[in-house]
Amino acid sequence: MSVLGKVFTLKQPESDRLLGLESASEYRERWISIRVIYYMGFVIYLAFGIVATSMWPYLKSLDPAAEKVFLTYVFAIPSVLQLVFSPLFGWWNNRLKSIRLPIMFFLVTFVLGHVLYATIEQINFHGKHMLLLSRGLIGMSTVACTIYRAYMSSATTVAERTKAMSFLSLAQTGGLLGGSALQPIFSLLGEKGFIFIGLFRVNMYTGVAWFCTVLGCINLVLMMPFIFKDHQIALKEAIKGLDTKTTKAVWKSSKLEYLPINLMLASFALLMFAYTAIQTLLSPIALDQFGWSNEDSLFYLGILMTVGALISCILFLLLDPMCKRFTESNVLVYGAMFALFVSQLLLIPFGSDPITSVANEGNFTDGNSTITTIPGCPATQEWCQWIPPIGKVQFTISYTLLCVSFSIGTTLSQAVFSKLLGPRPQGTWMALLTCAGSAARILGPGSVTIYVLFGTYWTFGAGTILAGLVFLWMWFYRDSLQPAKPAVTAELAEELKVLNSTKLRQ
Repeated sequence: MSVLGKVFTLKQPESDRLLGLESASEYRERWISIRVIYYMGFVIYLAFGIVATSMWPYLKSLDPAAEKVFLTYVFAIPSVLQLVFSPLFGWWNNRLKSIRLPIMFFLVTFVLGHVLYATIEQINFHGKHMLLLSRGLIGMSTVACTIYRAYMSSATTVAERTKAMSFLSLAQTGGLLGGSALQPIFSLLGEKGFIFIGLFRVNMYTGVAWFCTVLGCINLVLMMPFIFKDHQIALKEAIKGLDTKTTKAVWKSSKLEYLPINLMLASFALLMFAYTAIQTLLSPIALDQFGWSNEDSLFYLGILMTVGALISCILFLLLDPMCKRFTESNVLVYGAMFALFVSQLLLIPFGSDPITSVANEGNFTDGNSTITTIPGCPATQEWCQWIPPIGKVQFTISYTLLCVSFSIGTTLSQAVFSKLLGPRPQGTWMALLTCAGSAARILGPGSVTIYVLFGTYWTFGAGTILAGLVFLWMWFYRDSLQPAKPAVTAELAEELKVLNSTKLRQ
């Protein structure tokens, strides 16, 4: 409870006051603004988690002829746009005094994307392509991740960074948790749902979009100047006691270690790739290998994602104490990368019996002229006839380990990446990190194509090898994951000793 209390308190600690970097009122304003960023991360990730398991059945309801390959495009388009626009907005952010303008632009696209997502049925024009367009608009809004990551690096001191990033990740995972928890609730509306004020259908697919629209509008209000205010505490920390003309000299004097920086980019990308691949494959695996219906898959997968997100939330609360007890590098190597390796390994099926439920994919008409979808692994996937199924317990353990590795890995890789860069402006660098994650999320949904064509051995065997190689790479170079040290005065060195008095292992 004391950890949670520290999240909500706005009282300036005595140790922070003695540093003389800001007044009590400035401290309060800074942490209110940081909490607005937490809320934004929550909303953006909730929007992703709340549709992860319903995207495939929604696509089929809009266009029964749609194939699983098109699902890859629907999941990949947000990452494509994020990859294209993140460097541009990251560079622009370095030249702005406030992040308010770009953030509000992205929030508007977030709202418009979800309104379109919810009204595709009323538009009644090229349903699957309108779905792709709506996901594109939502994907454009995710470029905000680049902006707010850079802001978190500038709005926190070195000693605050890991904890702040942990709470940001907690907010994001809380979004995934909320999304996965709400999807089963919205599934109670069914595919028919109800007509709202005679204009819009609200069902288990569109209801979530209207919900995200409301949350986006609230976020727009929170970004108003009377609530959100920019603060650059990291630069104040680096140049305290120095002449302001030496500002650029301070951060330029920080030597960049490109090997550990590239290592963080690779680990962050791999975690994003693995997580996105599994999120995309959740519904196909449940429908093909377990023989569940659309309603059952939404309900049970929603429960699985909720439990996984709860575990992640607990880990975020424990992450700062763990990094005080062990080094950040060891927590990252074993808690994230090794867990990811085991997670991928467990998804490789074992046994001798093939998947027994093999059916023709698509719709058929029964004796009562009712259109129904046959569950089971479709006959068009020939590998179903000789590859054994993934066990439900096996799948559950693997997904749990994936949640552990993703929550620890993405948080610490961002925190360590930021510390390796030092006090320099990080908009462009954070754009590079976002691009690495975006490229991974583009390739992640492509695992559906490998799954459909070649089956689970190739899909998860390749993932196991990739995770194992990155784990070994990080294990060999784990001692190099140390923050950049600016070559400044002895006075500043003494101040940094005070900042590290918490014994937080950098």
